[in-house]
Amino acid sequence: MNPTVLLIVVLLCGIEVSFTKVISANVLLILVGLVIMLFRQANWRSYVRLFLLPLLPALGVWFSMTYFSVGHDIHFAWVLATRIYAYSFLGAIFTFSTTISQTLASLEQNAHIPTTFVYGMLAALNFVPKIRSEVQTIKVSAQMRGITLHFWSPQLLFKSILAALKWSENLAEAMTSHGFAENKPRTHYSVIKISWWNYLVAIIALAIFQMFLFAGLP
Repeated sequence: MNPTVLLIVVLLCGIEVSFTKVISANVLLILVGLVIMLFRQANWRSYVRLFLLPLLPALGVWFSMTYFSVGHDIHFAWVLATRIYAYSFLGAIFTFSTTISQTLASLEQNAHIPTTFVYGMLAALNFVPKIRSEVQTIKVSAQMRGITLHFWSPQLLFKSILAALKWSENLAEAMTSHGFAENKPRTHYSVIKISWWNYLVAIIALAIFQMFLFAGLP
């Protein structure tokens, strides 16, 4: 599915879930997320993270609403608890259906997001492994001088920022030398088009979701 269309569907579902109190709609999103993860053959660690990371806030909300709220509304407690998992699995639906590169390319071509923002995001994401390596190098260099740097050490933060600024300047010069210019028309090696079936799938998915939201289900 086209990443831009999928992103719009996910955002609409997330917004609607925020203003409704339907447990079955939240469960539907969770089940859809699980199906997509199974189809994409997700690693078992992904299932563990998706179930364990939201567990504490979900339990906190459930106990707060059940035992300490006015009226002790158990139904609303389950709504809020399942809503947290629904948000997590909405993220899984999007994450396991596309990639960051495809999403940014689609947003540039289909949603007409400025190229400066798109290439800036790509550069920042591609810098993450290099920044991790640089941080490790700085720590090792400091240990050779008998200094132990922790992640909260100002010296480590300052040196990392300086390295990032140097890389960003080099990257900007490289992009300019390769013909990149802001707000100028560009050709694309891979052209992303939105096929008619993307709209059809989006409409059907949203229609089914509206049925769960407004059919009087618990």
